[in-house]
Parts: sequence; C-alpha cells; structure tokens
Amino acid sequence: MELHRGRERRGRAQNVLGCMYQSGDGLPRDYRKAVNCFREAAKLGDSNGQYNLGRIYQRGMEASLNCQKAAKWFHMAALQGHGKAQYRLGVLYEKGIGVPQNLKEALKWKSMAAEQGEARAQNHLGVKYATGNGVRKNYRNAYMWLCLAAMQGNRQASKNVDILIEKMTPEQLSDAKQLVEEWRPKT
Repeated sequence: MELHRGRERRGRAQNVLGCMYQSGDGLPRDYRKAVNCFREAAKLGDSNGQYNLGRIYQRGMEASLNCQKAAKWFHMAALQGHGKAQYRLGVLYEKGIGVPQNLKEALKWKSMAAEQGEARAQNHLGVKYATGNGVRKNYRNAYMWLCLAAMQGNRQASKNVDILIEKMTPEQLSDAKQLVEEWRPKT
C-alpha cells in the first residue's frame, strides 16, 4: 500500500515539475524537460500527467505531433475519470483523429465528461439534445446541460440557452430549471 502511495506522489510531483518547466513558473522554461516530466508522470499512472502528455502530442509543439499517442494518453487518463481527457478523447473519436471515427464512442466520452462538470462537454451535449443529433431530442435535458455550461462561463452555451428558451414551453422550462437545481457532478 505504501509503495503505491509513493508511486502516486512521484507521479504528481513529476506532473507539477513538468507544468513548471512548461510555463516557466519558478524554473527556466524548458519544453524538453517538461515533456520528460510529463512522460514520467504518465508512466507512473498520474492522470494529469497522462492528460498533459496527450496535449503535448495533440498540439505537436513541444514534441512531434502524434494524434495516436495523444489518443492513447487521453484514453488512459479518461479511464481514471479525468474529465478534460474524456472530452478530448470524445473530440478525437468524433473527428476520427488518431482513432477510427466513431460517433457512439465520441458521445460516450463527452457524456462522461459532462457528467463530471466539463463545461465544453456540457455545451456539446446540450446542443445534441436541442437538435436531436445522435440522441433523442429533449429540450429539458438540452436546457440543463447548456445552463450548467453557461454557469461556468461558457459563452457559447449562454447564447445557446437564449436560443433554446424560445423553443420551450413554460412547463418544459420549469422542469428544466428543476433539473439544473438538482444536478450534481459525478466523481
């Protein structure tokens, strides 16, 4: 048990060190060292390190662009419940980047991210419910997801809420507001 905790602590520490090298916060900016730290954190099982390494490969700035490696690391972090990794993995599946295009997988991962409170995923899911694209059209659910994203400052979600309200009945709106009040993120 203590061995496992030590591994977790080392992974977290490597991720923090990578962030410091990447941003130049407290250390000279050094992208090569940042990538090495993220890689070590990821190998130690740190979900933030896995996510950050996925972002490195996805952007192709600090290391070679490699969307397959990005998908691999996002997937590992997503399996640990990392909401941002779940969202990014969903985007990759939706667009078929680094993985075969699979809209069902995309919706699965984005839904998991939305359930954890990831605003971009909530906006995406709200639009899906509002349009009936890939899911059964449901204005109550659309309003809930869009409102939750808007409450976190997602500007597009705020615009989408305004558009959606015009299409809803007063009863649907009342029910949807209740859903927003009752919603709690899954952890």
